[in-house]
Amino acid sequence: MSDVNNERIPNNVHLADDKKLQRALEAWQPNYINWWKEMGPVGFQEDDVYLRTAISVHSDGWAHFDYVKMPDYR
Repeated sequence: MSDVNNERIPNNVHLADDKKLQRALEAWQPNYINWWKEMGPVGFQEDDVYLRTAISVHSDGWAHFDYVKMPDYR
């Protein structure tokens, strides 16, 4: 297993192999994030939220889960 990377849309299996889909998602994502900031729960953006998402994956295959702020969730 590889480390979680810093791509704009990480953890998508073989997304880089489909450039048309990758470009579409990368164009859509900022608008979605802006919509969420405007329409999402008030005051929720600064709260630490435990989301079942790996913030890193080590070379031995174990994922590390942790709290993240909603705007940092990808």
